Amino acid sequence: MRSSVDVHNFLLDGDVPHELSALPGPLRDLADAPEVLGLPPAAVARPLVLADAEGPVLVLAPAQAEFDRPGIGALLRRPALEPIAADQSPDLTGYLLPFVPPVGLACDAEVLIDDQVAEQDVVYTAAGEPDKVLKVRGCDLVKATNALVFRVTRPG
Repeated sequence: MRSSVDVHNFLLDGDVPHELSALPGPLRDLADAPEVLGLPPAAVARPLVLADAEGPVLVLAPAQAEFDRPGIGALLRRPALEPIAADQSPDLTGYLLPFVPPVGLACDAEVLIDDQVAEQDVVYTAAGEPDKVLKVRGCDLVKATNALVFRVTRPG
């Protein structure tokens, strides 16, 4: 199983400025992070891992937003994309499902970042462990992941 050390090393290798911070306690889901950290929801990027026969896609969206799964499938022209099961995540990504980071994965994955997240000066997201968070500039996150930036959430 991978850890936040793998995330840190990946970003170091790419000369991407970042911080790994310990949380006051483990989180069950990054949707809780804005309240715990005192941040606006758009500053915390929650991951969703989808897959189809072509491979995995990692999507990052504001912590409390609802993913537009049909819209994501249409955008990528991959209508068969479905969320992976929790028990598939460690073998596919190297991480437990709620804490899959955007970098340092065990697999090649296409990355989509919601435009609301990409526009943030600083983004907090999964670092591979329930008690750690990755802090990185939005523009650096987009570059480090070679992400496509689109609205991937439902209006609400």
